[in-house]
Amino acid sequence: MVEYRLRTPFRIAAWFPGLLALGFGVGILWTTLAGPGAARDSILGALFGVFLCAAGLFFLRIGWTGRVPAFVEEYGLDGPGDVENSRAEARRQGRLQE
Repeated sequence: MVEYRLRTPFRIAAWFPGLLALGFGVGILWTTLAGPGAARDSILGALFGVFLCAAGLFFLRIGWTGRVPAFVEEYGLDGPGDVENSRAEARRQGRLQE
């Protein structure tokens, strides 16, 4: 799996949204599943809580390991040529891990 290494400030910055999203996700899951409510609200709340937990865990993984999957870093590039140019630049800087 191709991954890009992040510098320390970006690793530190990934912890904040990770902890925030995980906290909100757990809070929404807790209130949705433990509190009274209609079945539809419980299902939508539970799905949203799981989504926030997954996003939070993704950011915490980035903060913990200091690596970002290539699909995140290369999102929005126009074609294979741009992807190769981006990877070549990352190789020169020592940020690409294949």
